[in-house]
Amino acid sequence: MQPRLVTVAAGVYVLPGSGGTVTPENGGRIANVAFIVGPLGIVVVDTGSSYREGEEIIAAIRSISNRPIRLAILTHPGAEAIFGAAAFQARGIPVLAHRRGAELMAARCDTCLRNLKAVLGDDAMASTRVVKPDRMIDGNVRLALIGRPLRLIASEWSSAPGTIAVFDERTSTLVAGSEVSIDRIPDVRDADLNAWRDTLAQIEALKCRHLVPGYGPIGDCANVGAFAQYLIELERHVAALMNEGVSLGELRDRCGLPEFASWDQYETLHPENASRTYLRLERSQFK
Repeated sequence: MQPRLVTVAAGVYVLPGSGGTVTPENGGRIANVAFIVGPLGIVVVDTGSSYREGEEIIAAIRSISNRPIRLAILTHPGAEAIFGAAAFQARGIPVLAHRRGAELMAARCDTCLRNLKAVLGDDAMASTRVVKPDRMIDGNVRLALIGRPLRLIASEWSSAPGTIAVFDERTSTLVAGSEVSIDRIPDVRDADLNAWRDTLAQIEALKCRHLVPGYGPIGDCANVGAFAQYLIELERHVAALMNEGVSLGELRDRCGLPEFASWDQYETLHPENASRTYLRLERSQFK
């Protein structure tokens, strides 16, 4: 079932994701998708996890405005952001990504697509493919494409290689992509934690009035601090356990961070994050 549209600010809309993990019941629609309407057209931020979801996003946009969709931005190379892009390209709508993100998509996302098909089925994933972006950026960019200024905050590597957050200056709204979640444990599989924390400090300094996270409810830049604190506590706690001599095999039973236990995906993603952080810290000792 297609989620209801939420108006975040004047001309800024969100199709909220369900959270949780990808299941046949939610059709993979677990992440937030946003679009911004300007006098000259519309920019879409993330495209969903399938061609079908991409079509649903376009239909939702058309329920609001008939202005042309000028661009679809992929904020990160995750499945929930990229796989609806083919529906936009099929209508001649260009797709933009960071160059580093596009490189990871090309290298890995055929496997992501097979994994999604295994969960959702061939019918739900019909016509879905890994796209090649039409436009690529390497750093921060200012867009005047739709008649209202949008600032693309592009990181070479933070939550993943080649991430983008979109700041709408008119309404002080940040669409954060994978850079920020609210009340949800992030996946640090592809992250550079030090660079990510630096990016979060830049985002927090914006003091945005509205924040659309990649996952979770809409908030504001005051929510960035709690999210950043999870990354800090994750690394601090794992390092302390290593210093105590806790082995990787013992880590799952010792890695708990109770202050974040109510967050979505805590039971699933937090132990995985702890293991990945342990291995990264272990490798760093031998450099």
